Amino acid sequence: MVRMIGIGDAKMDKNITDMIAYPGGQAMNIAVNAKLQGAQAGFIGCIGDDVLGQHLAKTLDEIGVDRSHSHIVHADNAATKYQVIDGERVWGGTNPRPISPLQMAIRFMLPFYGLSDEDMAYIKTFDAAHLCNTAHMDEYLPQLKAMGIVVSYDYSNDHLKPGLMEKVAPYVDISLFSASKMTGTEMMEGLVKAHTLGTRIAIATNGGEGATLYDGNRFYMQKPDLCDAVDTMGAGDAFISAFLVDFVGSQGLQARTEQQREEKIRHALGYASSWAAKACMRPGAFGHGCKIASED
Repeated sequence: MVRMIGIGDAKMDKNITDMIAYPGGQAMNIAVNAKLQGAQAGFIGCIGDDVLGQHLAKTLDEIGVDRSHSHIVHADNAATKYQVIDGERVWGGTNPRPISPLQMAIRFMLPFYGLSDEDMAYIKTFDAAHLCNTAHMDEYLPQLKAMGIVVSYDYSNDHLKPGLMEKVAPYVDISLFSASKMTGTEMMEGLVKAHTLGTRIAIATNGGEGATLYDGNRFYMQKPDLCDAVDTMGAGDAFISAFLVDFVGSQGLQARTEQQREEKIRHALGYASSWAAKACMRPGAFGHGCKIASED
């Protein structure tokens, strides 16, 4: 059974369309989706001790994601606001006030605590570790890479920041980024760049346009599965998690021949697309919502 750990953000996504907040955050979504697929999963991050944070921690316990190396912080849990319009997630609410500074503060608590020797020993027991740009834990990538586990990293749109890919990609086995702000040519150039810098598998996702993967030999295109979407929140994270569970679980990076690798890539992409479609048919990133009185 594959073991997957997410390191980074845990937040609550407030759907102001129905006034329900759902657990989310990319690193946590990766871990939860892995667990829902039958993998063993862990999460390291910072969780607030307010009502929303308590609900988030309880949800992880109910699902069975190990959070024993996470930190409970005396602060408001990180939160975002979104609406659902015709099944599509649209960021933002109706109140123009900015996010509370307290909610912003907790997003930088994990790098403050850092990863202890005990944390690193725990992480080493997993087959793969997933980090993202919002984890602010890039300094640990060389150590994670040296452990010999699979390291995946999602840049979101930060791969466009000068110098970031050069800093991250050499220590990452699987790079992921959003292509929503890129042309098709720019996307392919970005995938090739990540691979050239040391990433073994590079994947660009673009919502309803699907995903494109580059492995150093060829490009693979994966169209999304059609579904009657209820809420697209977390669909991209569901796709990533499913790809990692299937590809790492089948030892895709250890494929001995190009044909074997191609078969494992195609299977993982197809499986990931199917899992992401299922995620769109439930509210929030993976359900488990709680009622809220206001969007603030």
